[in-house]
Amino acid sequence: MEDYLKTAQKFLRQYVSLPDKDLEWWVKLRSPQQILKSHATFLYCEISFYILAFLTFVHAMQNGGRYKWLWIATILHGLTVECVSYFVPDIDNFWHAQSMIMLLGQRLPLHIIFVYPAFIYTACVAVSHMNLRWWAEPFAVGLSVVLFDIPFDIMGIKLLWWTWHDDDPNIFDRHYWVPWTSYYFHATFASSFTFIFMGVRALFCTHVPKFQSAGFFCELVCAIITGLFSMPLGVIQFIPVYHPLHDSLGIHSEVCVLMLITVYAMIVWSADRYPFETARAYNAIGSSLEIVLGVVMHYGFYVYLVMFSKPEKTRSLGFHQPVGPCGKNVPVQTPFGQVLNKTKYLCMDTFFEDYFDFKCVKKLPESGKEWYTICGTPFPNHMEYIVVVSSFCVVGLYWYWQLLLRSGPLPKSRSARKHPKAE
Repeated sequence: MEDYLKTAQKFLRQYVSLPDKDLEWWVKLRSPQQILKSHATFLYCEISFYILAFLTFVHAMQNGGRYKWLWIATILHGLTVECVSYFVPDIDNFWHAQSMIMLLGQRLPLHIIFVYPAFIYTACVAVSHMNLRWWAEPFAVGLSVVLFDIPFDIMGIKLLWWTWHDDDPNIFDRHYWVPWTSYYFHATFASSFTFIFMGVRALFCTHVPKFQSAGFFCELVCAIITGLFSMPLGVIQFIPVYHPLHDSLGIHSEVCVLMLITVYAMIVWSADRYPFETARAYNAIGSSLEIVLGVVMHYGFYVYLVMFSKPEKTRSLGFHQPVGPCGKNVPVQTPFGQVLNKTKYLCMDTFFEDYFDFKCVKKLPESGKEWYTICGTPFPNHMEYIVVVSSFCVVGLYWYWQLLLRSGPLPKSRSARKHPKAE
């Protein structure tokens, strides 16, 4: 693998006419041996998302039609979300660990782009088997993505796959050190993505069945619009619930998330009470075999991690919140015009992040440093983590089993067969 990386670096320098410093801002390669030595679970995570992306890609290519454009749209959406997150100061509040392939100034691991098809494509395909009314399908996708995300979020932060800003008010309320707003984000962004992808074609294209392509140029426009505007529409969903309750009334983010999830669940349940006839037909596994394999692999991976990983042996060298003087605040703007505050620097005397410390390093990072090593900490209650993560994995497996194997057939993508009329 080391030889392959050296060859890739040599190729990039030879054929890309950029100075080495500029080239490394765009693409920076890291030896997998280095990651395996100090941060093995992150290497496993990276490989797992390459596999999940490959499985979803194979499913999209085999089924053709809009499935291919759905996969492409998830990639465009992921690029939009990640780029905005690093370069808008009010949102820039997390730092990924360093993977084998890093992009954009070593802020973006390549495999994080593939989180979006792994999560959203999987959820969209699974929910499509339910044959829900159009107004309920986006919310079912949002719920499905959250169920896919929970074990990833809980184990990811504990194993230092990324770190969060210490006291940003938008991520201060935590659930096993996962910001509650992370679940809100996954639900609203996935539902917005589905709403735009499924709905915008009616404005530009001729009417064809749901997953049948309406032509290259029309589908390309729809994919680009979905990729660019799913994030803004997802952010808008924070306005009616999260910002007035959390920012204005001081209500805990947990309450806001549970309210949102409840509303989503009620909408889906209301639609599913009066299903179309094809929503209850038994579905053979072959139509979405790649998706089934991906779901099983995903949840099995996190059951393995929670049982056998040793977070206290983790060492993460990379970008983190800059270290600096205590008490220096920067403003955080809210949609209602309020100005909240967060500290600009990680204060070494007062920071409170139980999932990492500096016990494994001989010297603390100096003031002004944002590239340094942090150390993992043991599970505070390993059995509790096992129960919590494994329970969410079981619930997720059951949910996707019902969607993929106990619902209707996968919508056709090539034939123009007559479909039941939707409301």
